Amino acid sequence: MVALIDRARHWIVMTTPSRRQPNIAEAQPANASALDVMNTLPDPDWYEQVNGVEGPTVYTDPENAPVRILGIGGTTSEKSWSLVPLDIALDRAAAAGADVVRATVYELDLPMFRTDWKLEQYPPTLPWLLDQIRQADGIIICSPTYHGTMSGAIKNLLDMLIFLGWDKPAYLGGKPVALMAYGGMTSMGVLSGLTQVVRGLKGITVPTHIAVPERAVDRERIEITDERVLDRIDEMVTELMRFARQLRQPHQAPNIPPRRGGVR
Repeated sequence: MVALIDRARHWIVMTTPSRRQPNIAEAQPANASALDVMNTLPDPDWYEQVNGVEGPTVYTDPENAPVRILGIGGTTSEKSWSLVPLDIALDRAAAAGADVVRATVYELDLPMFRTDWKLEQYPPTLPWLLDQIRQADGIIICSPTYHGTMSGAIKNLLDMLIFLGWDKPAYLGGKPVALMAYGGMTSMGVLSGLTQVVRGLKGITVPTHIAVPERAVDRERIEITDERVLDRIDEMVTELMRFARQLRQPHQAPNIPPRRGGVR
């Protein structure tokens, strides 16, 4: 287990949200609950540029900039075997030239999703996650298998992406998403469920999905030993990188000034 702890510590130094907390006063959409985003049309003024200059809520990279890949996964426990395949995929993406960031359920430490809460009422790790998604060119999601489907914590995290609903483009905005599941014979249910959620969030799943059986992970060496699984991870990452380069586009969050009595 020492190797797992060392590996996790390495990633925490690089990407833990607590070290990269955003300014809550600038969290977007400001002063808006999930219900507001779901039921109210955005104000066109929130997207206006000042003197033709893009505001701080527009995320765009030069064409020659490295592809940005965000990995999402883990459990409410600090140590999760489902992070092993996710880390391998991120390592492959980094080796291919991508800038990678990892967001885990444990590090985000998000409460249960509430439609009546405004973004500012959530921990600062949620605005951090939203900004990482806005900046990402591609996403990898890896969930453990809980009773034949994705974990409740992963679904809870994905439900909170409703706050991207006023973005342009909305939600995942056509970003490519690679899907992975860790678990037993029923892990295909995870991939099926994640596919439906990603489609609902306007993302595009890459063709190769991966179900990683528990026996494929060597728990002493903290690595995957099944060459067939590793080959599929390589294939999945290759697809993700290709789509990420081809589909990358500016992503804009609404610039909503705090207002009394609601968002309109």
